[in-house]
Amino acid sequence: MELIAPCKKYYSSYIDAIKEFSEYKVDTYQFLDASKYDIFEKIENFKTGKNLPLNYVKATYLWLVEDDEFIGEVSIRHELTDSLLCFGGNIGYGIRYSKWNKGYGTIMLSLALKHAKEVVGLNKVLITCNDNNLGSARVIEKNFGLLQDKIINVIDGVERITRRYWIEIN
Repeated sequence: MELIAPCKKYYSSYIDAIKEFSEYKVDTYQFLDASKYDIFEKIENFKTGKNLPLNYVKATYLWLVEDDEFIGEVSIRHELTDSLLCFGGNIGYGIRYSKWNKGYGTIMLSLALKHAKEVVGLNKVLITCNDNNLGSARVIEKNFGLLQDKIINVIDGVERITRRYWIEIN
């Protein structure tokens, strides 16, 4: 199992993960939409900071893979905007539905924190999750996330309670 730069070798498995999220109506993380654009071009644009939508920041996308299967995706945002301080934070992640509750999220976040420190240069990161996403809260807490607070955000017209965790990366 390793955290790698996204590559075509795992593309079909990535598409399968997107289908799983759709089938089970998972909306806690949005994989990149391969039906609308070239995801590898989009990932490169985020990495270099080119052609980003207004108020978006540079980000590094990485995939957790095992054997020949895509397991999950993590995005590491290189800085925080006012909006990201409320919702999104520095790190977002998603594990394909068929791999939930098997420890992959905890492992992936641990590897992402190492990358955030060693490659991106972050010493402290903010990670948020919906208050009712207890699986994500456990993943963050197992990686030494300290709950700062819970705030109310309005996302797509719906009020959501958001947990905000900080992690000091050693």
